[in-house]
Amino acid sequence: MRRRVTDAEAGFTLVELLVALALLVVIAALLVNAIVGARQALNVVDQRGTQASVPAVQSLLRRLLLEARPNLDAAAPANPDRAFIGASDKLTFVSSFVPQGQYGGLWRYEIAIDASKRAGESSALVLTQQLVRPASSAPGAPFPSVILKEVRALNVRYFGAEDKDTAPQWQDAWRDPYRLPRLVSVDVTFARSDGRRWTPLIVALPLAD
Repeated sequence: MRRRVTDAEAGFTLVELLVALALLVVIAALLVNAIVGARQALNVVDQRGTQASVPAVQSLLRRLLLEARPNLDAAAPANPDRAFIGASDKLTFVSSFVPQGQYGGLWRYEIAIDASKRAGESSALVLTQQLVRPASSAPGAPFPSVILKEVRALNVRYFGAEDKDTAPQWQDAWRDPYRLPRLVSVDVTFARSDGRRWTPLIVALPLAD
């Protein structure tokens, strides 16, 4: 005796298959839009984070320079580890500013482009700090930190007089072993395709002559 085929065993009709395919297309389109939207949101967050790093670095450099200290005794031989030494692409000085979590006292800081940059690699702005030990001839161990990546160039200028008989002016270097410049200008440039912008940072040093 032949068994009658019920509706449950008959399978899907053509209309049902078309409806199912249409629903799959709609779901796939929604998933693609969600993925694209998530990637765009991540790019925006990343760009905002990159932009925010520039003001943070400028604030740090300002604090360090505001508390820059010259050699204590001008009558004694100059201590090169305590002198303010500035070049157009590098700056070293002693500051009483202490980063959070570090030992109190005086620190010697160096601001420069990464000297270990190899061909084809991007450069970085590096801040190196060393604890000044007045009772010891040996300085503390250096602690280099990358504070800005993808940096193209660093340009530093100094406003002050070379000696007491000349008028102050902007200079590309500062090598007075005892005195501080009146103003320090720090400018960082990025690649043209980089969206970050550096407003020239000019800091007046309170302890300058």
